[in-house]
Amino acid sequence: MVFAQILTLMLLAWSLGAIQLIDRARGLHATALWLAGGWALAVVAVIGTGGYGLLRDGHWQALSTGQALHAIFGEGSLALRRSEWGALNRAVGVYLNLDIAWTLLALCLAQFHGFVFRAGAAERRRRQRLRPRSR
Repeated sequence: MVFAQILTLMLLAWSLGAIQLIDRARGLHATALWLAGGWALAVVAVIGTGGYGLLRDGHWQALSTGQALHAIFGEGSLALRRSEWGALNRAVGVYLNLDIAWTLLALCLAQFHGFVFRAGAAERRRRQRLRPRSR
């Protein structure tokens, strides 16, 4: 269930670049870049928090993905339920123990990639409209 949630979030971040394809939403074209910048700043903040804990207490104090998801969904939530497959449970366990900076970095990269991918499509569409039609 955890991987489905993360995959959905990644897909949503990547597809937000499609706003550029809507001509009437010119004010929203930069939204994807601002959101990606926010993800990048969150990565820096998490790494800074971890580094501060390392200097102050001698151990990394950044939030893990599991701690963040438990804070969002609550303990014992159905969203964090284990599957019937042992290998998937082990993979989820490894992922949940990772620093949340990796998830935020992946979201940032998906956001930037979606923006660049959709910007290329929007530019091709604009050039197609401006090209004189030969009859």
